[in-house]
Amino acid sequence: MSQEIILYSAALCGDCQHLKAFMDAHNVNYTLRDIRENLAYGEELEAQTGKLGVPYLVIDGEWIRGYEVGKPFSEDFAKSLFGL
Repeated sequence: MSQEIILYSAALCGDCQHLKAFMDAHNVNYTLRDIRENLAYGEELEAQTGKLGVPYLVIDGEWIRGYEVGKPFSEDFAKSLFGL
């Protein structure tokens, strides 16, 4: 099953870097949208979610937070995002 995945991210975001590394290691194909390099991506994210919190994913059109609020990156959480 092929999914269209967009990752909203920022270079200085630790959770973003962990999630990107996880996705790369598990051969999850995605399009990267860095909200600091392209401010329009940040505007899209804020319009859809009401905030600029990253990482954020769009999986087959569904907006999904790519982190657990107040918790460090977790491989188990990342696996749950992709059904791994």
